[in-house]
Amino acid sequence: MKRILAALLISAAAALFAFHRWRTGNIGAVQRGFDVASRRGCFTCHGPGGNHGAPNPGHGLGDVPSFTGGLVRMYARDEAEIREWILDGLTRRVRDDPEQMALRRDATIRMPAWRGLISDRELDDLVAFVKAVSDFESPDDPKAEEGRKIAQRIGCFNCHGPQGRGSALNVRAFKGYIPSWDGADFAELVRDDREIRAWILDGGTRRAYANPAARWFLERQPIKMPAYRGRLTEDEVARIIDYMHWLRAHPY
Repeated sequence: MKRILAALLISAAAALFAFHRWRTGNIGAVQRGFDVASRRGCFTCHGPGGNHGAPNPGHGLGDVPSFTGGLVRMYARDEAEIREWILDGLTRRVRDDPEQMALRRDATIRMPAWRGLISDRELDDLVAFVKAVSDFESPDDPKAEEGRKIAQRIGCFNCHGPQGRGSALNVRAFKGYIPSWDGADFAELVRDDREIRAWILDGGTRRAYANPAARWFLERQPIKMPAYRGRLTEDEVARIIDYMHWLRAHPY
């Protein structure tokens, strides 16, 4: 009897683990990177969500840079330099520049070096988050870029994360989070541009609400997709869809 009970408990634990992996398996690098930044204390100096750096007396450039507002591009020329900042606390380019080092000589707060303290996976995810939240890479397609700006203006990224690449928690939702626009969940929710339009304009699709199980989750989740019918023009909706297509063609 004890062996049967133990086997049942092991099976139940395995089933729960598999269910958890299935629910969270589509969370992308940007959301994982946000979690790394939270755990590692990045937001202590760079501000909540990386949005507002702390004052840094003695530093020639003033505050600790935030990840938003284009400041990352001032400090890093490419992704490789973002990695250098994280791993070594400075880039080689800055170390070799006496003028840049002079700006930092009397700084109260200094960027820590994380080399040997974070895994390769954590580093990749953290870089993905910094790139997304700083808009380090923006669409070169004018229509997609216009769509990104519209989505930013109306607050899409507040729920769907930086650039639409995040997966913020949404308790009682089917998978427990708000799906990103560049993840595998997106393809489960929309079959074509018509359904994307339905999500944007009406907050859901007929197909989703016709499914009793899907409808139950959609109605019980606390954070619901808002309906923008009457608040966006046809062209604005089209541009947002253009941006979504660009985003899915350029995953992190």
